[in-house]
Amino acid sequence: MYNAPVRATIRTDRIRHNVQVIRKQAHPAALMAVLKADAYGHGVRRIAPLLSDAGVRAFAVARVHEALALRDLGIEGFILVLAPPTRDQLPAYVAHNLHASVTSPDVARLLLHSDLSASLSVHVNVDTGMHRLGVAWGAVPTWWTRLHKAPMLSVTGVYTHLATADAPAHPLNARQLQRFANTVAALRPSPRAVHVANTDALTHLPDRLPTDAQYVRAGLGLYGLTSTPPDARYQRPTDLQMALSLEAQVVHLHTVPEGETVSYGARWTAPSDTRVATIGIGYGDGYPRAASGSAYVRVHGTLRPMVGSVCMDLCMVDLGSPNSTLAKRTAVGDAAILFDDTAPTLHDLARWSQTIPYELCCQLAPRVPRRYQDPTPATAENGTI
Repeated sequence: MYNAPVRATIRTDRIRHNVQVIRKQAHPAALMAVLKADAYGHGVRRIAPLLSDAGVRAFAVARVHEALALRDLGIEGFILVLAPPTRDQLPAYVAHNLHASVTSPDVARLLLHSDLSASLSVHVNVDTGMHRLGVAWGAVPTWWTRLHKAPMLSVTGVYTHLATADAPAHPLNARQLQRFANTVAALRPSPRAVHVANTDALTHLPDRLPTDAQYVRAGLGLYGLTSTPPDARYQRPTDLQMALSLEAQVVHLHTVPEGETVSYGARWTAPSDTRVATIGIGYGDGYPRAASGSAYVRVHGTLRPMVGSVCMDLCMVDLGSPNSTLAKRTAVGDAAILFDDTAPTLHDLARWSQTIPYELCCQLAPRVPRRYQDPTPATAENGTI
């Protein structure tokens, strides 16, 4: 197998560490690991068994095929599918013991009138203000009662999702939490599983969350990230460790004469003779084109600006004057760090690209090799898939 000029490294020891940090923060609630979108781009085939070995017994995914993939990997814990079920999917829910989300009155009616071959566990998604999916909070008690009367339905849980957990001062947080609390208090019988917090809610709103919740749904936090950079004004002290880093090789070096332009659109002009490194990564690998003209990369410990437009497979970095120490030191095959836990970070790249870390992790392309690394000698599991 030929080596690619780009590589992502995932520190599995840090993921295990983050599981313990989240568990401690969430206690007495248990961790529900969200593994949608190929474990946020980290590779579910390696991450799901790792979490299971670490004792995680509750999982959530976006779509049915993601849940079936977890079962194929031998995951035996309960799996909640967050998307609304369709009639043709119900046999798979029953056969593989998947938990379904009641995301609307129409879904509730579908389940009430379906001929199920075995009991189906359901969680009611309460729309408290996100207005994406869910049963309107005021209508939930009525549907809760109706669902409980269905002999083939096991009404297991109730949950909501906060729209502004990454902005702790936003007044919608208080409205959503109060609506959810009122809803839960009105349910008879009481739900066995209540969950509202994601990673951002756990880190930014720890003192405002329900104290009787059974689960915390953590996705990005498993990999040492929140959707916004840590903010001491709001965020509880945390010891999350970033697990993902991305690097690419220098594949070409040349000197661009003063006045010449670089890359598509001729958007960057060399102000003087400039040594430019072409590195083997582009938007075809998931590196955002929106970062063109804003991003920096690290070469031999020095942050240098990316110049010109990011191409599908390549991008260019300004190394400075051809006579500079960095320019003279850099050779084809050297590593350029796109992000890691020092600088630049994934939060930096998100800011330069005007997006969020979620998107950058999820859009990391399948053609980028993942190297799973655990430097602990007793549990080393280096390898690439």
